[in-house]
Amino acid sequence: MNRTSISGLVLAALGAAACGGQVKTYQAKPPAAPAPTSSVPPDPEPWRSQRPKPGQPGELDFPVPNVVKLSNGLSVYVVPRATAVVSFDFVVKHGGSAVAQGKSGLAALTARMLVESTKKHPSRELAEAAENLGSPLSSNAGRDESTVSISALTSDVDRALALLAEVVQKPSFDPKDFERVRAEWVDQLVGERQSPERLASLAGLRLLNGPVHGAPVSGGVTDVKRLRVGDLKDFHAHYYLPNESALIIVGNVGFETLRPSLDKYFGSWRAAAKPPKTPEVALPPPNPGLRLVAVDRPGAVQTAIFAAQRFPPRSAAGFEARSVLGEIVGGLFTSRINMNLREKHAWTYGAVARPVATRQWGAFVVSTSVRTDATAQALSEALHELQLARDPGLGKPIMPDEIGRAKAALLHELGARLEHGSLVAGSMVELFSENLGNDYYSRYPGLVNAVAPSDLEAAERLLAPEDLLVVVVGDLAQIRPGFDKLGWKLELAEDALTD
Repeated sequence: MNRTSISGLVLAALGAAACGGQVKTYQAKPPAAPAPTSSVPPDPEPWRSQRPKPGQPGELDFPVPNVVKLSNGLSVYVVPRATAVVSFDFVVKHGGSAVAQGKSGLAALTARMLVESTKKHPSRELAEAAENLGSPLSSNAGRDESTVSISALTSDVDRALALLAEVVQKPSFDPKDFERVRAEWVDQLVGERQSPERLASLAGLRLLNGPVHGAPVSGGVTDVKRLRVGDLKDFHAHYYLPNESALIIVGNVGFETLRPSLDKYFGSWRAAAKPPKTPEVALPPPNPGLRLVAVDRPGAVQTAIFAAQRFPPRSAAGFEARSVLGEIVGGLFTSRINMNLREKHAWTYGAVARPVATRQWGAFVVSTSVRTDATAQALSEALHELQLARDPGLGKPIMPDEIGRAKAALLHELGARLEHGSLVAGSMVELFSENLGNDYYSRYPGLVNAVAPSDLEAAERLLAPEDLLVVVVGDLAQIRPGFDKLGWKLELAEDALTD
C-alpha cells in the first residue's frame, strides 16, 4: 500500500474516532430578509394586482330623424350629426318585388342607369360633376326599395342636392350607355354563377318563393338580356315619384338651412294623381315535407348547401324574438349549427342560419359549404339542431346565456352603425321602406331586451325542419350514396333555376 493510501485510511480512522462513529453535517442558514425600512414606500396602486370587474353595459342612443313632408309628398329625413361630411340617400319604396315575371333585374338595372347619365350631363360629365364633390354617385336596389346615394362636405350641400335631384328626376337612359351597361351586367351575372353558393341560393329562393318573389333582384341572365331601354323608362316613370320616395340627409345640417335648396331642386317635382299599383303575385304554398334538390358539379371537393322554409314577413309581430332566435341557432360564431358543423365535426369553415324578412315574405335560411363526403351527415346534423331548438323536450332547451349573447350581438350590431353617417342613413332607409316608424331604432334596444322566454318559444315553434326546401350544389356521384343511406330522395334541379 502506498503512502497516499495509508494516509487516507489514517485520516478516515481519526475522523471516525473523534465522532464516536457518527458523522455530523452542517448546512448554512439562509440570510434573514432585511427588515423593512422607511425607504421602501407602500404600493401606491394596489388595485393593479386585482382583476377588474365588468362595468355596467352602456346605453345605446340611436338618433330619431326629424321628418318633414314637402308639398308634393316627398318625405325628408334629417339626422343632425357633427361631422364635416353630409350623406344623402334618395330612396323609392319599390325594388325587385315590383318587377313582373320575366323582367327580373329591371329595378336594379334602372337604379344603375340613373347614375350613368342625365339629360343635362352625359356619362363622363356626370362622373366629373360627382368627382368635383369628392364622392362618387352610387345606386342599388333591394327587394323593397331602390336607392341613389352621394356625400359631400357641408359647404357643398346645395351642389350635392342639385346633382342628386337631376339624377333621380331627369335620367337620360341613353341607348348606347344602356347597351354597354347591360353587357357588363350580364357578364357579372354569368361570373356570379360560377359560385356554388350563389347557385344554391338562386335555385333555393326560386323554388321557395316562385318565379316573381324568388327571382334574383340583380336579374336572371336570360331576363336581363331581354330588357330594353323602354322597360327602364317605364319603371322609372311608374315608381320614381315624390310621394313614393324619401330624401335622407345625415350630417351637420338642419332642415331650415336645407329648405331653400329642397324647394328649389325638388319642389317642382310633381306627384302622381294615384299611387302606383304593383301587381299582386301570390306566394306558392309552403313546401310539404322535406324536398332535396341537387345541382351537379362533378369533381367538386365541397358541397354548397342552401336550406330554407317560409317565415313571417317583416311587419309580422315578433320580429325581434325571431332575430334573437336566429343569432342563437346560426348567427353567432358560437351558434348551435356553427359549433356543431365546424367546431365539433370539422366539416365546414362556417355555417349560418338566420331569418330573412321583406314586406311581402319571410324565410328562415341555413347556408354553408361542407366537405363533399360529409354532405348528408352535415345536413342531417343541421336539421337535428333545428329540431332541438324547436322542441325543448328533446333535451337541449335554449339557455339564458345563449339568449344573453344573442341580445348583446344584436345591440352591438346596431351600435356599430353609429360609426359612420352612411350607416346611419342606411338605417333611415329601412325606417322608410319597411314602414317601421321614425323612432323604431331608438326603441330597438328596449324591444330586444324585452324579448321574454314566451316570445322566444313562439319563434321556436315556427321552425319546420321536416318541411325544408334544400338545394345542394356539388358532385352528385359522391353525394348521392349518403342521401340514399338516410332514405332521402334527391332530385335534379332544372337549368332555369340557376339562370
